[in-house]
Amino acid sequence: MLAGFIRSAFGGGYLDGGIREIVWLNFSGRASESLERISSLLSSDPANYKAYLLRANCYGWFIAPDPENRRYDNSLLESLEACWNDAEKIKSSAPDYDQALYYRSLAKVVEARFKAIRGQDFFSRWATRSAKDAADELVERSPDDIDARLPLAIFHYFWGGSPIWKRIGQFALMFPRGQQELGLKMLEEIAEEGDDSKLWASLALLVIYTRNPETREQALTMAEQLHNMFPDNAIFQLVLGDCYRGLGRWVLAEAVYRSIIAKVSSRLPGYDEVVYETSRLRTVECQINLSKMDVAFNSVRDILVSNPINPEWVVPWAHLYAARIYRHRGQPKRAERALRYALDGKNYENLHKMAKEEFEAVKKMTDREVDN
Repeated sequence: MLAGFIRSAFGGGYLDGGIREIVWLNFSGRASESLERISSLLSSDPANYKAYLLRANCYGWFIAPDPENRRYDNSLLESLEACWNDAEKIKSSAPDYDQALYYRSLAKVVEARFKAIRGQDFFSRWATRSAKDAADELVERSPDDIDARLPLAIFHYFWGGSPIWKRIGQFALMFPRGQQELGLKMLEEIAEEGDDSKLWASLALLVIYTRNPETREQALTMAEQLHNMFPDNAIFQLVLGDCYRGLGRWVLAEAVYRSIIAKVSSRLPGYDEVVYETSRLRTVECQINLSKMDVAFNSVRDILVSNPINPEWVVPWAHLYAARIYRHRGQPKRAERALRYALDGKNYENLHKMAKEEFEAVKKMTDREVDN
């Protein structure tokens, strides 16, 4: 099955040899090397719209380990804009017009999605107007080409299923709306049967499945598939660990996070400090859930002693886990102190809510001691 996936991952008409190799490098977790090759392509051909889209893709990989990181936002958006502008210059009579349309529509739909992630809802929806027009034209020109449906599929999923108040606003501003179920079905078909769009559809599905607790098994299947294809992609491996974690498979999750830590130590490309600190923290969580409290305490102490600043939410979460260990050891005062440190930190992934719940558990323990 895996061999068939690899053979058919590229074989359509949108990726030539050089671009295909760069996409493969990107998915292999070597975005920095990809960026160097893209710079070389743009030096010889400054109007290479394909290269601009892949450059934006590189910046996306840089952002992925820590979505709070906005260092590459402008570079990503500028690359997408350059892709759109240069692809738009290709005339409809040109032999590569369909290719240009494919990259144009992808650039605009990715721009719209990225702005939505950054909370720029109006500008995101504004971008969907151009994205939908280009995606529709591409499908109309190539109705039997499954790869050509990728931009439209992404549009349908991420801009379908809006609440009624948003639909009213979209209608008033003449914003296009998608059909979420249709988009999901299209993405699944492309991931199964596509060629040049296969990997990007699989990546989109991984994002979709991991967002919904009801599709954790599908997320795990997709993460395993992508990790098997690209075993040294830090993002895929981290998501694989998170899938096991979300399903409560703590032994497997801990093994994945330990593997990541080992790869960071061996200086494997793409395995950076953010991936390292995230994996160390996740390892502590696994150890606590496996009742390996002494091991977990040593692990969390190592994090707090090293006091990493990137990502900034690791230390506050480490204090929360320290509090759980202290509560387990019957040390409520130390647990309370750790929780105060946790509440002083950034509220990432409901940290403050979890800390307050832990405070309640510590308080109950203290009350029982007083009663006794």
